[in-house]
Amino acid sequence: MPVSEKATSLTSEGSAATRATVLQLFATPVARTHCPFADDVNGRLAGLLTERAGEGAKEFGYKKETAGEFTQWGGTDAVRLSRWVCAVAGKFTESLTGTSLTEAFGRSLEREAERDASHAQPVAVGVTRSWASLYRSGDRHEPHFHPNTALSAVYYVAAPGTCELDVLDPRPNVDYYDPGISIAGESHRFRLACTPGELLVFPGWLKHAVPSFQDEEPRMSIAWNLNYTLG
Repeated sequence: MPVSEKATSLTSEGSAATRATVLQLFATPVARTHCPFADDVNGRLAGLLTERAGEGAKEFGYKKETAGEFTQWGGTDAVRLSRWVCAVAGKFTESLTGTSLTEAFGRSLEREAERDASHAQPVAVGVTRSWASLYRSGDRHEPHFHPNTALSAVYYVAAPGTCELDVLDPRPNVDYYDPGISIAGESHRFRLACTPGELLVFPGWLKHAVPSFQDEEPRMSIAWNLNYTLG
């Protein structure tokens, strides 16, 4: 992804102005899109998630989470949705790297001297884990990220209003010192307000949080941990 550059005037000793290029580095990409078949699957998925949020669900106190693998117990709708999510995630990566998944992965292995590019195997995006979450009035999810995950994906199935997700500043050292002036958005949160049928895809290392949910009707979402698979 290209960085943002702009020329600015800097004042040096003796008030002599000099031109410099300021690079806005380390942008964090987040993909957001609407599922083209959301109206076809969301109603059935909402009913299924309501059932799965009953006996046997994981109760964390701040939300409910379904047990088991969504792609296995969710039926044909889960398989269809997961395949679409993987396709979107794959295109997301290719758009950022400017090349195919296979070539991008091969280049990574070349840098590590693990494999010659001529022996590259086809690479795709696959599901490592998937589950559904149910938020009730008063529920929230504190900042967290998904370890050992290339890409995280969240799909919103049902909600009485918007589905809010806070994305946190991923730079770990910005909280160690407050210089008094923020020049790079230190420690800022960006709040995304989505609606049922929308999908978010972002790097697995990006911290995110669900702010306090206050509506009486539940909010339902599905999450995937995605990684690159060979063959």
